[in-house]
Parts: sequence; structure tokens; C-alpha cells
Amino acid sequence: MSTPGSSKHSVIRAGSTAASVVLAAAALLAPTLLLAQSASPGYQAAEWAKTVAAANKEGRVVVYYSAVTPVIERIKVEFEKAYPAIVLEHSRLNTNVPGKVEAERNTGADGADADLDSSAIIWTLALAKAGALKVPNGPNSVNWPAAFMLNGSAPVLAMEPITISYNINLVKTPISGYQDLLRPEFKGKLATTELLGPTLVAWYEWLEKTQGADYLSKLAAQAPRFYTGAAATTQAALSGEMSVAAFSNSTISMPLIAQGAPIKMVVPNPSFGIRYTGAVFSWAKRPNAALVLQDFLMSPRGQAAWSGRGESASPLPNIPGAMDIRSVTPYDPTPYTTEVVAAYGKKWNALFRKQ
Repeated sequence: MSTPGSSKHSVIRAGSTAASVVLAAAALLAPTLLLAQSASPGYQAAEWAKTVAAANKEGRVVVYYSAVTPVIERIKVEFEKAYPAIVLEHSRLNTNVPGKVEAERNTGADGADADLDSSAIIWTLALAKAGALKVPNGPNSVNWPAAFMLNGSAPVLAMEPITISYNINLVKTPISGYQDLLRPEFKGKLATTELLGPTLVAWYEWLEKTQGADYLSKLAAQAPRFYTGAAATTQAALSGEMSVAAFSNSTISMPLIAQGAPIKMVVPNPSFGIRYTGAVFSWAKRPNAALVLQDFLMSPRGQAAWSGRGESASPLPNIPGAMDIRSVTPYDPTPYTTEVVAAYGKKWNALFRKQ
């Protein structure tokens, strides 16, 4: 949901024997292993031990991602503790992930083995349907919720809801949800986002469906000011230029709050959010290491590294600190064709721009 960011590449070396890593991984996952010896047709303990040993020999895994960098850095630290013979190398790509990955695929270039992404779900689904993704087959695939596995090969690893942020120096009566944005004192004091693409079309349409068919008309009557994305709206509320950011997210608001910024974040119930999928490419140069990383991210330890700071919701229950995924409606990009987006844009402009 955040606006496109800069790329980052990080490499840290570590080493260990294959045998010690297999034993460490088995100890870490012992409760799951006891439950899963034959429960999943994809997981076989002996074969998985071979996968881990091969991953240790590969020595590294290269990932493209679209989450904020602190999230992937936490994952890197915890993954390399669990599998010290495997280095996690990561590059942040918020735009044109399919173009870069497909170019690597077509030329045979050494690039990404896996993608942790929220921006290209349609492409990921197409790869899954074409059999171009490796199927998760580690111990943590056994009990992974079926509702969060796309086409049998792309697990949804986290969901990040759209939130509301407001300036606590300017807003004395707490805000709890979207209906509060219609309070008279917020007229001319609301920051929201321009209609920048399919995700925003889906969010505004979701507001109509959940808050009432006349909600957008009432919101337009509040004379909101429009910004380009969550970072800009949140900054407007932080600076006092606006009182409330109607469109924000946790990975922007929470670091500011931790630094003492005078804003409060609200997670509406229900909320609308994006899905982060984890895809392992069939043409990966390091397929075993990629499968081991994917399985780690499906484990309670991996989920705690991703969502345990309260920035997102976990598909697994009982992850300390994670948001409640049951209240988040996932963004499904498939209905939002170019024609649908264009038609909704005309409706939106008539409401908010009087065009």
C-alpha cells in the first residue's frame, strides 16, 4: 500500500555444517513434525531433510519483496538464526516485478529465487495456474490454512490493512472507524488519497459496500484534501495541515508513533487490506533454499518475525502481536480490469471533483 520506494540489496555471510542445521531445524519444528509425518501428501520428513541439506549447499537465497525494509530485515535475522548456512539476500521492488523476473527467466540470468509481493497477485496467480511455482512441501505446509493458499502453490503470508491516522493534538474525541470521519468538525480537515489505480478503486468501492451506498457522497461533502498515497496523507495529519488521514497504513504510522509523533493509528473493523504472497519460481537457481525460506515464513517463528510487531495480520492463529486477520477483507485485483477502473474513475470524479 505504500508508495513505490527505493531498492535495497543486503548480503551477510554465515556458515555451518549441513548436519547441524538439519538437527537445529528439526528441534525448532518438533511439535509440527510430530503432527505431520504423513498428514500432507507434499511433506515427507526424509525428503525434507534432503531439501534442507541441499539448501545448505546452495548457501543463499535471493528474494524480491515489496514490504517495508524493516520487515524483511527482521525476517532475515530470524531466518539466518534458524538456518545459519543460508544467506538471505533481498532487493525491494515495488514496481514492475513481473517485468524484471520474466526478463531473468527468459535470459537465464541469475536473479530472484522467490518473490514476497503484494503488487502483482494476478501475475502470481497466472504462474501458479501454469505450474510455474514450486509447491510448498515443508513441515509447516501441513497445517497452513487452506484459505490462505492460492492455487496450491502461493501462500498468503501476511495481510496489511488500510488504517486511519489522526493528530492527537487536534482530535480530542477518539476516532474508532470510518463513520467518525463524517463528524462535522472534520470538514476540510480530512486527508485522503487520489484514485491512483485498481487498489484505490477497490478501497473506495469497499467503503461504499461496508459503510453505506451514500457514504462516499457524505465523505465528499466533508471537502477532503487529496494526496498521493498513504505516506503523504499521514504526513499531512502529523504536521497538523490536516487533522485526520483517512487512508494510511501501519508500516508508515507505527514507526512515527514509536519516535513520539503526535498521531494515533486506528485499525477499522472491518478493514480492507492487501495480501503478501510468497512464490518460489520453478526456474530458481537455488530452489531448495527458496523452499526452506518459504517454509520458515509459514512457521510460527517466521510469522512472528513478519507480523509480530503489529504491522500486519497473520494467517496463523495465536501469533503474539499480530493483527486479527478475520477482520480484514483482502484486496482481490481480478475484477478490476482497465474498463472497470476507467468507469469507476468517472463516478469518483463526479463525486469528489464535480467533473
